[in-house]
Amino acid sequence: MSDVDLPVAVIGAGPFGVSTAAYLRSRGVEFRIFGSPMHRWRTQMPAGMLLKSEGFASNLADPAGRCTLQQFCEEEALPYEGIPVSRETFSRYAVAFQQRLVPMVEDVSVTMLDRQTNRFQLRLATGEEVRAKKVVVATGLSHAEYIPAKLAKLPAELLSHSSNHHDLDKFKGREVVVIGGGQSALETAALLNEAQATVTLLVRRSSIEWHDIPKPGPRSLWQRLRRPESPMGNGLKLWLCAAAPLAFYHLPEQIRVDVVRTYGQRRGTSLEVLGPSGSWWLKERVVGRVPILLGQGVREAEAKGSKVVLHVDGPEGTSRQLIADHVIAATGYRFNVGSLPFLSQRLISELRCVQDAPSLSPSFESSIPGLYFTGIASAYNFGPVMRFLCGTQYAAERISSAIGREQRRSPSSVSVEIASTRNRTA
Repeated sequence: MSDVDLPVAVIGAGPFGVSTAAYLRSRGVEFRIFGSPMHRWRTQMPAGMLLKSEGFASNLADPAGRCTLQQFCEEEALPYEGIPVSRETFSRYAVAFQQRLVPMVEDVSVTMLDRQTNRFQLRLATGEEVRAKKVVVATGLSHAEYIPAKLAKLPAELLSHSSNHHDLDKFKGREVVVIGGGQSALETAALLNEAQATVTLLVRRSSIEWHDIPKPGPRSLWQRLRRPESPMGNGLKLWLCAAAPLAFYHLPEQIRVDVVRTYGQRRGTSLEVLGPSGSWWLKERVVGRVPILLGQGVREAEAKGSKVVLHVDGPEGTSRQLIADHVIAATGYRFNVGSLPFLSQRLISELRCVQDAPSLSPSFESSIPGLYFTGIASAYNFGPVMRFLCGTQYAAERISSAIGREQRRSPSSVSVEIASTRNRTA
């Protein structure tokens, strides 16, 4: 272990981690960043997947504003205007962004994070131990996959989360039930059907929401006022969530939790912000091609030999059994600090939390001084925008600004540490 404290350590090299590191670098803050660059996007997202967000809403946070998805597509002669963004295109863009703005990513995992007095201790998979004054946890969706309790007891060979499948071709000829009514469930069902699996889509809600096909040409003033455009979609509430995370932060805690947790399931109420929905381009790949059971919920799930049996309750007290070879839960993500395998029990016990996620300051700092959380871990504090790529901009700016200000308040001690750290890594 070095005798010199590193100013900042960033854990995670996905969109939020790399964006935060790019901003720290632009402010002259010394840091090390650990993680496999864009691992989930490169190796876990399904092949053939298309992003729900449009191109302008799929940028990572560049302090200079130059490394956009559009610029990358122009440089690489890739289509951009008027078409959905493919996972392959975004992954290439994200890796190019990282290599250009944060080339110092260390492809190694953190196995332990703890704190002693006023510093943090990190242990890497290589065995190296690092001390840091501040730590930014940017693990993204890793360890946050949510599976309802009624399904969780099924064995792994019969149950998986939608995030676990890069290649769905392995389900060819098999019977699969997909549970969920949002983009992930709908696209998983479409890709399975196209891979020649026998698919049934089980949706708890009574209908599926589909986005409208974008209309070409400029929008009228009335349309822009009534349904302003935002990276999260059109509508005043979505625009507010995207444009004003700090305003969301100052809402009462229970309202913030309900908005993020329910994702609009309380339809027709003030909590409706962003319900489960599907992109317009996906509709023709699902409707009429995949059997859809609406208003259906799983009462019980059990394994019988090599099959899974779902006992399903439907509208007006109806019930049925579904038998399949496999169940894919496209049931979203919920962050829980206790699920981070590297976080020490001491830190977990000291963190002040809201629904198992850290309660944060306006600069994303937790109740443990110097420990920051970003991405989905910060959604209960700053709103649903922190679940989306467009949230990287606000988070990176706030975190780097707070750390940069503190560094400027004590320039002498930090400059000595920076010089020593550079000598160590040279």
